[in-house]
Amino acid sequence: MILRGDGKSNLINADFLEQDPSKLQLKGCTVGMMNPPYSQGSKKNPSLYEISFTEHLLDSLVKGGRCAVIVPQSSMTGKTKEEQAIKTNILKHHTLEGVITLNKDTFYGVGTMPCIALFTAGVPHKPDHICKFINFENDGYKVAPHIGLLETESAKDKKQHLLDVWFDRIDADTKFCVKTTAEDTDEWLHSFYYFNDEIPTDADFEKTIGDYLTFEFSMIMQGRQYLFEEESDDVDG
Repeated sequence: MILRGDGKSNLINADFLEQDPSKLQLKGCTVGMMNPPYSQGSKKNPSLYEISFTEHLLDSLVKGGRCAVIVPQSSMTGKTKEEQAIKTNILKHHTLEGVITLNKDTFYGVGTMPCIALFTAGVPHKPDHICKFINFENDGYKVAPHIGLLETESAKDKKQHLLDVWFDRIDADTKFCVKTTAEDTDEWLHSFYYFNDEIPTDADFEKTIGDYLTFEFSMIMQGRQYLFEEESDDVDG
């Protein structure tokens, strides 16, 4: 439609990131979705951080508009001062609705750990607003060698479960979804808010001990037994 220039598609062939958000807002856009460029930002170029692109999109929507971005999980943590400042500014003007942690193989072959963040634009985030942080790493897709991600029989059911939880049709345990307030200094991820209060089983304990002994043996075989030597507390008189 763009190539033919039919004039009816309402599609614009332009660099969104170069547009003025205040002017884009005049177009009355109510929904924004983005898969921004990854790993371009730095302290010298903070405007290229994924969280900065997210803010740009939010500022381009009308009040009450919905926004969904798929970004690396690291962009939700505020790992630099610049990114933290952007997170703070986002909550001053927009509302975080929740974050969905995705399958680590979503971008199979690239090595990115992705998540989907969802916002409401133009509405300042209230301190008591309840957000949803969901662990959707087990999404029913599996990696097939030389092919990539393949949908298994459980994928459709898992997707429906996700939607039912998101829209409050059903409740889920905290392993899957944590409902809580969020602050700008938090890491906006399920792993940050989730607390595992289950008592470990004997099998879990035995597996952990076995893993540790395997690790210790491996280090000793590599000549790194000093890692397990206790420092002496004796003080010469």
